[in-house]
Amino acid sequence: MSEVDKVLSRLANAVAGALDSMKPVELNQKATEEGRFLSLDCEQTDSKWKGLLEQYLTTDSTFEIHSWNEEADCIELALRYGELKVDDWSYGKKITGKVTPEFAGMLLKLPKPTDTELYNKMTPFFNLMLDSGFSSSHYGTEVYLSARAEM
Repeated sequence: MSEVDKVLSRLANAVAGALDSMKPVELNQKATEEGRFLSLDCEQTDSKWKGLLEQYLTTDSTFEIHSWNEEADCIELALRYGELKVDDWSYGKKITGKVTPEFAGMLLKLPKPTDTELYNKMTPFFNLMLDSGFSSSHYGTEVYLSARAEM
């Protein structure tokens, strides 16, 4: 057996031993009761994202949207429904406002973005948060829901 083969064999044994000793992490019951995280990156359409969002839009009162500086169209669209939040985030803009029927309608009628090279976008907004616990990040590919959501 060559020296390389010996090293590979020892490495394979070490990896196998490490894998055998692994145990699943205990589920944090409190975090489970408080909410859920969903990855929507593999969804073909935005219907699941919009369905979850719709549940919150009917009862929430405020929103916050984050968009990168180069996403001028998204910033302009969000500013039709809210105001610029003054802060020190130099890479983008944050817009806050009231959840109105017009704002909700705009979100639910937006087509699924087609620029999906980096993210399988559900929305053109990088982050969208509602006051009661709906949090959509990375263009809707990651969603955190407070426990009140019906799923």
